[in-house]
Amino acid sequence: MCGISGIIRKDGSSVDEQRIRRMTDLVTHRGPDDSGLFFWPGLTLGHRRLSIIDLNPRGRQPMCFADRYWITYNGEIYNYLELRRELEGLGIEFRTTTDTEVILAAYAHWGVNCLTHFNGMWAFAIFDNVENSLFLARDRFGIKPLYYTDTNKEFSFGSELKQLTSLQDRVRANQWAIVESLLTYYDGHTDQTFFADIRALPQSHYMVYDLVKHTHSIHRYYELQPDDALFDISLGEATERFRDLLVDSIALRLRSDVQVGTCLSGGLDSSAISALANQKYHESSDQRFTGIHAKSIESRTDESEFARIVANHSGIDLSVVEPSTDDFKNTIDEVVYTQEEPFGSPSMFMGWHVFQEAKHRNCRVMLNGQGGDEILLGYERYYPAMLRGLNPKHFVKEAWRQAKHSKLSLRQLLQYYIYFTNPNIRIKRLKSRSYLSPEIRNSHNFNNVRASAKSYRSVQDLQKCEICTLQLSFAEIRRP
Repeated sequence: MCGISGIIRKDGSSVDEQRIRRMTDLVTHRGPDDSGLFFWPGLTLGHRRLSIIDLNPRGRQPMCFADRYWITYNGEIYNYLELRRELEGLGIEFRTTTDTEVILAAYAHWGVNCLTHFNGMWAFAIFDNVENSLFLARDRFGIKPLYYTDTNKEFSFGSELKQLTSLQDRVRANQWAIVESLLTYYDGHTDQTFFADIRALPQSHYMVYDLVKHTHSIHRYYELQPDDALFDISLGEATERFRDLLVDSIALRLRSDVQVGTCLSGGLDSSAISALANQKYHESSDQRFTGIHAKSIESRTDESEFARIVANHSGIDLSVVEPSTDDFKNTIDEVVYTQEEPFGSPSMFMGWHVFQEAKHRNCRVMLNGQGGDEILLGYERYYPAMLRGLNPKHFVKEAWRQAKHSKLSLRQLLQYYIYFTNPNIRIKRLKSRSYLSPEIRNSHNFNNVRASAKSYRSVQDLQKCEICTLQLSFAEIRRP
């Protein structure tokens, strides 16, 4: 990952170099390889680089294209080779082999529609010195972070919240976000952060900032929509299509000029990715593919044996780390500092130690299995969405059948149905188990809980809601 930053002075005055340098240095951990600054009257851009593609210094950012466009960028465009060939066919010449320059060329040619051509994860800002505008964009599913502030004197943005709080005279908490998280267990689902006056550019959106008028507009460029034609294909055909897409996505993510490894938890998601990545990796390398697993000290949550089975079967070079209670205590401050906002699962600490081992083994790119449960309906709360809308006869029949094939009893399944589809019951229970004052509990609007309950009208609606809007934390998943 890389770190990006930028400041616009609304009076056109020069940006203090120390301020942008401080913003950039605060994310050195995101980009330890190189750094750069770009200055223009009333504007400055900063960048910290983690070199993944084209390790040559010519890949340094902020990068210029056609003496007009300047970019600071975090992420990776996986289909950059295909886009490069397409753009070269249109007569565009390149001076680097980076995906960064492909973004610039794509924007120069297609404008904001370049986003529809990208397959990847990104957060970037492009300054156009002819139009005197700044184009900021975030990937479809918000993998890469992008925060901003807009005050009377300046507009600023960055990869991390601490960059923006460094500019504030007084750092204040956003009470609404705190209450929403503690009361409803939802976070990361709006543009609001836990810090007052700092917002996140939503996933699937871009912003255009006018440096003359000092106004900005935000637009959605992508909407997840189900393909009705897929309901008519067989399970076998669906399986083959899914496998082809998974293999293709893994192959694209293995494009790198540095070592690539995988997070192998032993679960279905990471095991499938690790096994397929290992096969693809050996098509171009004789070295063993690296896998890293974090072993739990509790036997009931220890999945290391599953990881070893996958590693032994696939020939993956597996490293197992086993963080202790002392490790937890010793790293908690650093984990909280880097995460910046509250998180609902201790798995964050396990992931921390996995990536520490990856750094030790010089694996700069790590494949992971995040998002599999939302795509493949891995959570029990998807059962209510499947049952809703059935007539009474089919409801009972299907509920009984699902109870036989899941870890939920029929009673538990019905409890899930009542709880997740009825917002009033859910709100009442959330209030009753909260330690917040009655005044705070009763004044909160619970609009997102109601939106979640509404999404249970179908499995597809719930999937879309959870992938694109509402993110339910670990505590609410485990204790409905």
